[in-house]
Amino acid sequence: MIGRVLSGRYEIIERVGGGGMAFVYRARDVLLNRTVAVKVLSPHYTSDEDFVRKFRREAQAAASLSNPNIVGIFDVGQDGDVYYIVMEFIEGKTLKQVINESGPLPVTTAMQIGKQIAEALRSAHKHGIIHRDIKPHNIMMTSDGHVKVTDFGIARATTSSTLTNSGAMIGSVHYISPEQARGGFTGEKSDIYSLGVVLYEMLAGEVPFAGESMFSIALKHLQEPVPPLRQIDPHIPVEVERIVLKAMAKDQTGRYQTADELLQELSSVLRESGKKESLRELVTSRKDRPQPAEDNLEKTYVPRRSRDAVAAEAPVAQKRHRPWWQYASLAAVILMLSGMAFMAWMFWPKPVVVVPELYDKDLLEAQRILADLQLTYTVVSQQYSDNEPNAVIDQDPPAGREVRANREIALTISKGPEYADVPPVVGLALREAEIQLHNAGFVVAETINRTYSDEPVDTVLDQNPLGGTRLKRSTPIILTVSDGPEPVPVEVPGLLKLSPDQAHALLAELGLLSGTEDGLGRDVVVIAQSPAPGEQVT
Repeated sequence: MIGRVLSGRYEIIERVGGGGMAFVYRARDVLLNRTVAVKVLSPHYTSDEDFVRKFRREAQAAASLSNPNIVGIFDVGQDGDVYYIVMEFIEGKTLKQVINESGPLPVTTAMQIGKQIAEALRSAHKHGIIHRDIKPHNIMMTSDGHVKVTDFGIARATTSSTLTNSGAMIGSVHYISPEQARGGFTGEKSDIYSLGVVLYEMLAGEVPFAGESMFSIALKHLQEPVPPLRQIDPHIPVEVERIVLKAMAKDQTGRYQTADELLQELSSVLRESGKKESLRELVTSRKDRPQPAEDNLEKTYVPRRSRDAVAAEAPVAQKRHRPWWQYASLAAVILMLSGMAFMAWMFWPKPVVVVPELYDKDLLEAQRILADLQLTYTVVSQQYSDNEPNAVIDQDPPAGREVRANREIALTISKGPEYADVPPVVGLALREAEIQLHNAGFVVAETINRTYSDEPVDTVLDQNPLGGTRLKRSTPIILTVSDGPEPVPVEVPGLLKLSPDQAHALLAELGLLSGTEDGLGRDVVVIAQSPAPGEQVT
């Protein structure tokens, strides 16, 4: 990919990251001369329509968001078999890198970062978009200290709660909510749980639940209480611990119901602290940097204890491992409930809705219209047309048909007009010119101009537009064609009293054609002619 120019505009410079389904490159927008980030779907998945659909959904969902704490989307496109999204390029580090380099963050700093993430989620949730993969790896710290949430890789525009893919766990297992772990319904409160885990990791320097496998970690999210932050670091204020534990409540009804509620509490804690610590230092090295003085949130200093030390002080009974059969039974119950929930979701009677007319509507507008009617969509193909790019040019089922809610509508999207260079055809025979223009995607205008010239008959003398002009395909090309040399006028000879054979010979000698002949017998002579003798003809 390095050195490739996508769609003649985005020059790939270097790879800067990658995930399970896509790679991120630093690139240059040669049109606007600016640095951008280009996210390219992994070639392993380009033949998988489901992954391509997810990738397009990411772009369409994120492009509708405009918030200073969300990475901006500039463009989305396809170059051959390469699907890509053009994003704002962030100079800085991920929050995960900051935590790894700096260890546990000061309380005020963690609250400031959490507040900006909550602001991003509030904006997304207002647009009906659930991130479902909030984790420090997807949170960028810019060089000037701002926080930006990125990678809406499994975000999904929705008007109500949505079900994870057939009960599969979506998102990174250390940060998923209990409902995601069991394959249940997810919504705004699932993002709030994940943000609670991120707050916990910033304050403790480690995730609340760890294990040897994804399954064991998921079980802890489902079963085990959150290890109290103040057992790890008594220095953390009680109010801050309460906020984190409420965000991570296993029952959704016990959590903050909206990102706005969590945002208000974080803002209140920051106001009480009376101090705003700069986040810019976090994206620079902590070496040789003086530690900030403790603020009002950090009343007294008590040495931080590791989780191992806390566990060592806990009663021995807490250390006992569960029998394997309990894990197996719980796993069976979870799988059974997940399957029942999925089957109920699939076969529960759904309301009937009328498919709307989507022709010539922009894809984002069509997406909103379908979402309002509880319909989904998939883009089955992209074709060149006279419609604007990303406009719907075909749909299945057609408008007016009654379908069940959640029905997927197949859309064909316009790639806009297709352009090509007009081939030069001056000097060619008319038939050959028509073939070349047709092969290039153009047509010959119905009216062909003809004029006398020294060129052979049907030779193309001129074309409009000229060869080499870049035009929309199917544009008519006007041709001027030779009718051969201009005829020289000839004086009609007198044919009276000549025999028919003599008249034919004389006309042939002058280059004239014999017309119709009336008369009987072999001994007739010409007694009349038209045109009359002496007239000028060609």
